[in-house]
Amino acid sequence: MYPLAERSSGPTVRIGHLVEALGGLVDLDVIEGTRATRRGALVRYARSGRLRGLDGVYVESSTALPGETDIAFLGLARRHAPVLTYVRDAYQLFGAYARGQSPWRRLQRAAFRPAMRALGSVSTQLAFPTRGLAVAVLGQRGERAPLLPPGAPPAVDIPCVADADRLLYVGAASLPAHGVDRLLAAVAEARDGGSRIGLDIVCRAGEAPAGERPPWLSVHHLAGDEIHALLPRTVATVIPRPRTAYNDLALPIKLFEYLSYGRPLLVTDCLEQAEVVERAGAGVVSGDGPGQLAAAIGLIAAADVPQRERWEAGARRAAAEASWDLRARSILDILGARA
Repeated sequence: MYPLAERSSGPTVRIGHLVEALGGLVDLDVIEGTRATRRGALVRYARSGRLRGLDGVYVESSTALPGETDIAFLGLARRHAPVLTYVRDAYQLFGAYARGQSPWRRLQRAAFRPAMRALGSVSTQLAFPTRGLAVAVLGQRGERAPLLPPGAPPAVDIPCVADADRLLYVGAASLPAHGVDRLLAAVAEARDGGSRIGLDIVCRAGEAPAGERPPWLSVHHLAGDEIHALLPRTVATVIPRPRTAYNDLALPIKLFEYLSYGRPLLVTDCLEQAEVVERAGAGVVSGDGPGQLAAAIGLIAAADVPQRERWEAGARRAAAEASWDLRARSILDILGARA
């Protein structure tokens, strides 16, 4: 339920990787686009008779909510094959992320649960990135829902230069809910304490932090493998999200992209992301206050070579264990459609 011409956001990055992985395992038809553009494509596909030859249907639902044609098409498809629908987000249920008071925004929030019920009625199963998100949407039934966390690209082998002294943050940096304001304060505090650490932010145009940029902050507009050019000077990647009810159950796609960079991760103690990093032994989990983040930055900066190598090995190992190929195979397993 997204246009895939460009991988310019978390959802399209995820879907692009899954299309590539699934296409290497099975014969794959892809219908994509906005609600308006996919309406005609769904009708044409239904009329083509190809539904009768399917072994399964996998759906990446949109936070913009499904349209009536989506629901009708999936109801028809379910007569011929199992339908697995992935619900990637539920920010409409959480005030810090459910922004805006326009009539459309209010309608989206009010329509979210009915839309999920409609998707559930035409799907064999609903899948989620985390157990917490599944329970938030489905209640106790979410305890039994299949989980499909984000995947990771193959790990890269790009060594640090000897005087590497940069942190790397990738993603929107203008919203308090993402915690970049806390990260900026933490870097400033660490530098006041004698650290040479700097910060690289990679974001889309219009998503940079507001205000004057200190000399130790650089903002880049890069995507995909272009980000690798920053890795030689990167000592750690950072997710500074504040600890909230929503952030406890969310699992950022960039967390798994970070694992593939082969650098230690510094993440706040939001439950799901902290568990990934701690289980992998891939970095440091910190409280979400600027002082706590500053202390964690100092811990990473002061780490000896063996410790850094353990963190880096943990990140690469976790990336391999969460590959997009394995995620694609999980989808086929849930659908009962073997490669």
